[in-house]
Amino acid sequence: MTTGFLVLLVLLAVLALIAMRQRRAFDPMAQRFFEQFAKLVPRMLCALVAAGFIAQLIPKQAIAALLGDEAGLLALPVAAATGLIVPAGPVIAFAIAAVFAKAGASSPALITFVTSWSLYAAHRMLIYEVPLVGGSFLRLRALSVLVLPFLAGIFAMGVGLMTQYGTVPVP
Repeated sequence: MTTGFLVLLVLLAVLALIAMRQRRAFDPMAQRFFEQFAKLVPRMLCALVAAGFIAQLIPKQAIAALLGDEAGLLALPVAAATGLIVPAGPVIAFAIAAVFAKAGASSPALITFVTSWSLYAAHRMLIYEVPLVGGSFLRLRALSVLVLPFLAGIFAMGVGLMTQYGTVPVP
């Protein structure tokens, strides 16, 4: 078990105790649990299988060359562009990030990828932003956060270098 999973279990236990103390019925909570379980588990299974296929289809050497430490700063725009075009939710995007990590992608490239995906996923912009809030809002939002994926990657590179040379304590 990971620390994150243990934290979730403790949080679940605390929330269950609070609900019991307030004498709330567990039926709505259990119903919500099963609804979410039925929606998320099939998606997660598909996403993990898809990530496995991606891992087999993309040569590890290409990932390491484009997103690895040897790529240097060039890895950041490649990672940012990849984050932009990944048409998926977090389950698939983070599964792809895990595939990249196992294939040799650097931490700064992974951070740039995830940040870019979080801010710029093209499918979200086309499906939600343009129809709901309009193109002018999308332009303003996109321009206002344009450099953030790159800054996140550069910051990660700096922290990595400082950690490597002992100027930043590693927990």
